[in-house]
Amino acid sequence: MSSDLPHLSTPRLLLRALEKPQAETLCALANGPKIADNTASIPSPYTLEIALDFIDGMQAKYRSTGLLSLGMHRRDNGELIGIVSLRINAAHRYGHLGGWVAADARNQGYAAEAATALMDYGFVELGLHRVGSQCFSRNKESARVMEKIGLQYEGCMRGAFLKNGVHEDLLVFATVREVWEYRV
Repeated sequence: MSSDLPHLSTPRLLLRALEKPQAETLCALANGPKIADNTASIPSPYTLEIALDFIDGMQAKYRSTGLLSLGMHRRDNGELIGIVSLRINAAHRYGHLGGWVAADARNQGYAAEAATALMDYGFVELGLHRVGSQCFSRNKESARVMEKIGLQYEGCMRGAFLKNGVHEDLLVFATVREVWEYRV
């Protein structure tokens, strides 16, 4: 695995590391509706300091912990519209997808497009055997994206995550290399 963050492209997106001048935009987007509420670790409020720390740490976190986070940028105008990530467990050849899309860019297929590109990278370039993800059971939009990109529903972990004082159910989705290779 290279220690440099990749630059990935899709028909409508460029997936790449963020730069410091994007911190204010990241801050504004991350404070948008449903971002903190539907993610496991994004704080609310999401401050400029948090955004700068995230941007400064992207490369180091990839090198030290295998957390590959990339900004989702529209190809047509370069606009940052979200974050997509793959947390890599090299010992088990597993990748865990995560991410979010800004409110004004939702329901346009960007999440599925970015996640598919990152899954391709994980299977082809990193040699992963399995890629999966989870979402809160109330987050129907994320569950729909996971199914759309070819992850199979594996079950519900009841009360598995404490979020804002409430034990939330997590829906689990995944696929393995063999299934991914034979997708239509």
